[in-house]
Amino acid sequence: GNWRAGLIVASVIPMSLLFAIGCMVLAGQSANLMSMGALDFGLIVDGAVIVVEGMMFALHQRYAGKRLTGAELDTETIRGAGGIMKSAVFGQVIILIVYVPIFALIGIEGKMFRPMAFTVSFAIIGALLLSLTYVPWAVSIFLHKDVPKGESWSERMMHHLQDWYAPKLRGLLRHRRFAVAGAVVLMAVALFVFNRLGGEFIPELDEGDFATNVTIRQGSNLSQ
Repeated sequence: GNWRAGLIVASVIPMSLLFAIGCMVLAGQSANLMSMGALDFGLIVDGAVIVVEGMMFALHQRYAGKRLTGAELDTETIRGAGGIMKSAVFGQVIILIVYVPIFALIGIEGKMFRPMAFTVSFAIIGALLLSLTYVPWAVSIFLHKDVPKGESWSERMMHHLQDWYAPKLRGLLRHRRFAVAGAVVLMAVALFVFNRLGGEFIPELDEGDFATNVTIRQGSNLSQ
């Protein structure tokens, strides 16, 4: 764990939200429960996490236990960001593609869910632009030039998880038919359960309110 890298990733969230709000104003979209409630910080920082982790991994591989000069850090930043940029871009683009069908909705469904798709798309586009520009710049400016030699507790934890996961993965690769058969069975069960789920357009909310309907005689006034 590196608190400087964590702060760089966290700073992407408010700037992406500001970008999304600016785009909403230009597009004529209002801020409401449906549009703002769909924002997911995990989706926003996905590209930034990929870029920062890739750059820190490259620095640790090349300069573990050494102190970098400003020029060396700039060079490694450009090299590391360029090598990991494709993964960050494709990761964000795939998420954007998921929201494309929502833009085709019309009627009441379109009025309800299209603002959500607009807001999330604006935020992801802003986060992607920041991952390509702001994040590499912030890493080269704010990241400590002393690269630690040893492993942090988070890296040791991840290595333990990898040591536990690798034998299981090799076992599945040796028995691919069983793995595929298990996936097919899970898919069949999921489709079976999905077809038996009920559905409604808008669920009823129990807000603890009472609704009354008063009927008075024709010609009566409110005082009566």
